[in-house]
Amino acid sequence: MEHWGSRLGALVALIGGAVGLGNFLRFPFQAAKWGGGAFLIPYFVALISVGLPLVWMEMALGRAGVHSKGRSAPELLQSLLGRRGWYIGLLGVYGSIAIGSYYAYLTGWTLGYACHAVLGSFSALSLTEVAGFHRRFLEREAVIFWFITWVLTGLILKRGLRRGLEWLNLWGMPMLFVLGIGIAVGAVFLGSTERCPTCDASLGIAYLYTPRWQELYRPAVWLAAAGQVFFSIGVGFAMYPVYAASARRLDPLREGTQTVLANTLAEVGLGGLIVIPITTAFLGLEYVQREAGFGMGFTVMPYVLREWGGRVLIAGWYVLLFLAALSSLLAMGWVALTWLSGSLGGEPSRWTWLMVGGMAILGVPVVLGYQRGTLELYDQVAGTLGLTVAALGHWWAFHKAHAWKAVEAETSYALGKGQWFLLRWVAPIFLITLLIANVLQPQDGDWAASVEVLFREGRWLWSDEALPLQVWRALSQSSWSLVGAVMLGLLAVVLVALRRRA
Repeated sequence: MEHWGSRLGALVALIGGAVGLGNFLRFPFQAAKWGGGAFLIPYFVALISVGLPLVWMEMALGRAGVHSKGRSAPELLQSLLGRRGWYIGLLGVYGSIAIGSYYAYLTGWTLGYACHAVLGSFSALSLTEVAGFHRRFLEREAVIFWFITWVLTGLILKRGLRRGLEWLNLWGMPMLFVLGIGIAVGAVFLGSTERCPTCDASLGIAYLYTPRWQELYRPAVWLAAAGQVFFSIGVGFAMYPVYAASARRLDPLREGTQTVLANTLAEVGLGGLIVIPITTAFLGLEYVQREAGFGMGFTVMPYVLREWGGRVLIAGWYVLLFLAALSSLLAMGWVALTWLSGSLGGEPSRWTWLMVGGMAILGVPVVLGYQRGTLELYDQVAGTLGLTVAALGHWWAFHKAHAWKAVEAETSYALGKGQWFLLRWVAPIFLITLLIANVLQPQDGDWAASVEVLFREGRWLWSDEALPLQVWRALSQSSWSLVGAVMLGLLAVVLVALRRRA
């Protein structure tokens, strides 16, 4: 089986798999919504107590199974735990395939916008016209760039681990961080544009990072911070064990910590200093407070970046997003490809286009039903529920297989009592709490009020963002969501059916 060409190549690929759109388009609005600077306290608590241990744990599973015949997550875990390990490994494969099927659509957005930026399509558009451009893009062009994204993904994966993934990340990640640092530093010194009383980038930074300490008393804030950490570092979809097993030598503590630090820099240091401060500088703080959300990255940023620096700056922003999205999509694709190779035999490159075609077909309901909630269905089932369950499975496998013994044999490093405590108790408690919180998310994040109503009136005050309600709403709004739900179920059947028998 093919290995990474160097330790640096493996590390950069790990960083590329972890850094994605959530770092730049989700974190700033989560932080602004849940307490500003105070949000960073539960964020870093969760990062240190849960995020880092989960990454160490998943990478240790890869190193413990490194002597197995294959490199897919099911094969790695089967070598440690037999038949049960195979099915636990399938949980991560399921997440990679299902999430990758719709993540490619969002990746296509970033590619399309980068191309339009280079062509100058945003040069004369007002803010309202940019929003209209986004609607037309979804109707007419998004499917084209979705197709191109899959072709690019297939071409890179076809080249294999060294000439494909490692090559892309070795030049792509430095470019991403250079672009991100350049735009973020510019935003810090942007100051006031005098377009309105609150059109000042410093007010945007203050809005994002000024602590609202009273928010720390709300359980919802801690859950939101823990959820952001969990989903941004990329555990659960089997990238860490698969990538770690493909290195000749790798220290889960060292490379795992470096990966998380780079991901945090991209999220807190870059993502937090770009969208909200720049938008505030040109549209005002009131606009940001009223409209803040993931979509601003496409409905607002072309306008404010054009006003600030023109098409070059717009292109830089969307190239940055495209590199972040593509590197994560490639990680999901490689997890799926190693599984297909392990199930059908032969080298992974042999099955590249079958895998790409299958993931693309699985994503068709999202492409055709995006504006009717189908993406939310996929995201809740595969992203929220699937990844959390997979991470719990990895935790169980880590302890059942005594995976750290393999790491100690390789690195001669014994975990301390504090680290063992985090891995043994904090990680599963966190994952179970996160799962329950997403299922039972209360109205306005007020758990105390919902519990009081439950005991007094026998009913639960559900939030519209609770997992069951989001799934039901998506299913009831669109026939494409029903098709998508059936296809997600069929995916699970296919994964089990293709289990390679000895």
